[in-house]
Amino acid sequence: MTTNYRLLCRLRRLVMVGAVTTLVASGCSDPSEGMHSHEHTHSHDGLSGDNVATTDLTPELPTTSTVFAAATTTTAPTTTSTTAPTTTSTSVPVSIDCTRFGPEDPPGSWTIVYTADGLFVPERLDVRTGDEVLFLNQDDQPVWPASNIHPTHEILSSFDPLEAIQPGDSWSYVFEENGFWRYHNHLTPSEKGIVVSLCGPEKELLPLNTETTELVFSTPPEGTGEALFDDPALLRDYVEEYGPAATVHMLRNIELETVRYCHDAAHAAGRIAYELFSAAAFVVAGHECRAGAMHGAMEAMLAERGTARLADDVSVVCSFAENYFIRHQCLHGIGHGIMAWTSYEIHDALELCESLSTRFDQESCYSGVFMENVVGGLSGMMGHVTEYLLPDDPHFPCTVIADRFVRHCYRFQTSHMFDVFNEDFRAVARECGNVNEVAQHSCYSSYGRDIGSRTKGNPERAIELCRHVPPGIGRLGCISGTVQDRFWDVAGADEAVSLCAMLSDPWEAETCWDTIINRAKDLYSDPFGLLIFCDKVPADLQASCVLRG
Repeated sequence: MTTNYRLLCRLRRLVMVGAVTTLVASGCSDPSEGMHSHEHTHSHDGLSGDNVATTDLTPELPTTSTVFAAATTTTAPTTTSTTAPTTTSTSVPVSIDCTRFGPEDPPGSWTIVYTADGLFVPERLDVRTGDEVLFLNQDDQPVWPASNIHPTHEILSSFDPLEAIQPGDSWSYVFEENGFWRYHNHLTPSEKGIVVSLCGPEKELLPLNTETTELVFSTPPEGTGEALFDDPALLRDYVEEYGPAATVHMLRNIELETVRYCHDAAHAAGRIAYELFSAAAFVVAGHECRAGAMHGAMEAMLAERGTARLADDVSVVCSFAENYFIRHQCLHGIGHGIMAWTSYEIHDALELCESLSTRFDQESCYSGVFMENVVGGLSGMMGHVTEYLLPDDPHFPCTVIADRFVRHCYRFQTSHMFDVFNEDFRAVARECGNVNEVAQHSCYSSYGRDIGSRTKGNPERAIELCRHVPPGIGRLGCISGTVQDRFWDVAGADEAVSLCAMLSDPWEAETCWDTIINRAKDLYSDPFGLLIFCDKVPADLQASCVLRG
């Protein structure tokens, strides 16, 4: 048994939540010799970090080279298997190599055909910005290609012939802005396509200004009620009058008192904050409601500025993060925004994340891309729902992306699995067991997080649902995921402590206490608050808890 315990000891802190996977090979012993040997660690994501090797369990693969193709069709595979196969590297959609073109090269001309089958061919066309695209109607019925969103066409309002194209006729449009431009048939909106125009000159962008000296906010009233969730005009008034941090704090208080989920409302508050205060929104956004306001501000920034200065913009807006946990949230928001900016083209979004300078930044960005794919928080704004989810496939798109992204994909995939299996906890846990070993722990952690959101106020039920996961590293991932979901801000401390105290298995308890102690040092900005928290953990962990802060 000792050998097995030592193996578990090496694995017990393999925690995949947020952006970083860390493997702590600490010296520890059989539980009979004492469970709690906590070395001082520093966290990348509120879990474990300093003095450890940051280990990617997925082999690094060479980046797929890009070749120019003026027209290319990308359609999502229609996998229906409920058992995840071993993943293999999959090429990203072919895109334009901008280095092949000089400023004097003439614009090109391309054709998209509307066929008798009601299809735009090619479904995806990659062009150089400034090129002309001809839409030719070869059906015997009229067609009306126009920009999303239906029916207003407001994403790119000039991309609209303003009338139907009759059989045999055509209409042309010059794409003069860089972007991912989804369109649909205004007469039959389910018929759709995308034109990606790149390589054109970017609009002039001034450096971001984060100055806050002129921002003065009033003290908010008490007792706003749930109207703040349901009335967009009221939410905007509150953000402008009382500031985004106070507004999100009110949303969080409402969440604690009701069954409402404040993250999405905080996203909306963040988007409003950026519209009102520009980049200063990142300084005054606050981090409650799972950093929703920061994510929303990122989305608005990318919608306005695109990705031309992505690295520079990230360096500015994420410079206010006082620790790795907050920096991860900042970059996670970038991933949400990139996914929306690319109109939910997941391969392109991941490729943009890879342009960031560090592996930590890249992986934090991936997490936002995959979360946005599953939750679709920006789909209404962009007029498009992702094509990278299938109603009868619990694993897609994790089975069709490059290997280096797979474990990041499964970190959010169980939210889709719950839809596929109609909220059947046992079925979702069983499906995580079908995932390959590289990503299995991520899947169980994701399952634990989703349990957390479904069992607020009932930690005993969360522990019961984690029992659907086989004992060992998978169940530790579930425990870690579900306790972290409760402890995104200091208001969740008591319930997180309560959950850890209920665990009878020594390894599960060890994982739970490790998780929240490491998270606490990032959430408590004042030493006194941390001391109060540490006083709630078991006596033999209190000194370690204080030292980690």
